[in-house]
Amino acid sequence: MVILQPRYIFFFSFFVLCLCIVSGCGIQDPNDYNRQGIALDGQGRIDDAIKAYRKALKLEPFNREAHHNLAIAYHKKGLFAEAIEEYKKVLELYPFDPEALYNLGAIYTRKKMQDTAIFVWEKAVELKPDFPEAHYALGFVFTQEKRYAEAIKEYHKVLEKNPDDAVTHNNLGAVYTETGYLDEAISELKKSIAIDPSAAMSYKNLEIAYRKKGLETDAHNALKQYEDLAKKNHAP
Repeated sequence: MVILQPRYIFFFSFFVLCLCIVSGCGIQDPNDYNRQGIALDGQGRIDDAIKAYRKALKLEPFNREAHHNLAIAYHKKGLFAEAIEEYKKVLELYPFDPEALYNLGAIYTRKKMQDTAIFVWEKAVELKPDFPEAHYALGFVFTQEKRYAEAIKEYHKVLEKNPDDAVTHNNLGAVYTETGYLDEAISELKKSIAIDPSAAMSYKNLEIAYRKKGLETDAHNALKQYEDLAKKNHAP
């Protein structure tokens, strides 16, 4: 069995409006509370940040920036149901936010809602075709569902933007191995190793591809490299 490497890069970027450019801005300004929340989050005081964002939304229920930042705070806390609701409110106010869609999809996968994750990620790349993280996420979930042709397409889109992405080369090689394209698999896995020689799983996948191709000596050498790296990585 080939080894895939998951990777979800959450977009925890905050929105803040700098509308108060003169002195005397009162604390009843929702954007003041929003800025307070960002500062508190930066100090690791996420619970206090959540309270600040809620105060902003009490004053201005349709403040997109506060909903976005509250979604991120909930996401960081692992309060996924609450985060989903806030991301949805962001998208009601601004349906063209690919990062919100991406983060929403990441939560759906954690909740085993793969079809819904695929839906929002496909919407994200429709809005932002040059979005390698979303293409990678689609490739990974398509691989899990054995939708290999679609996975290959998505991984290639990642590599068009990031040709030195060792993880994507590994996963693409794994998919090629599963589909019997062994020469392509070996090529991709060698690229992964060239970029990151410490990636033990790429050697393991290379061993599998070599073995399927009947190249036992090469498979043995790849396996030894894998075992040496695995031992080194687990050394105290």
